[in-house]
Amino acid sequence: MQSFRNFRHRTILNASTNIAQTRLLLFTQTDNSIPMPFLVVLIFWLTIIFATFSLFARPNAIVNGSLFIFGLSAAGAIYLILELGQPFAGLMQISSAPLRNALVAINL
Repeated sequence: MQSFRNFRHRTILNASTNIAQTRLLLFTQTDNSIPMPFLVVLIFWLTIIFATFSLFARPNAIVNGSLFIFGLSAAGAIYLILELGQPFAGLMQISSAPLRNALVAINL
């Protein structure tokens, strides 16, 4: 009975260690989390929306200024989406020190 309990404990411990290692490896991957086809469709969709806005409005200073501000807002949103997809690189970074400490603790 005791050997079965030790075997079960070792199996659970190995499984949890493997899950933790896989999770940390997925967290530290350097690939872009936003798929390129999605990004292309999003930019195309926003281009069509802004083109239709400019088709149905008279060209004057207020319309041009509004379209510029809306375009800048959309570009900023896309930039933030892409920036947050890479947490350890870019303009806004999170510290990798806790992750490095965790990797040292599990001996990777």
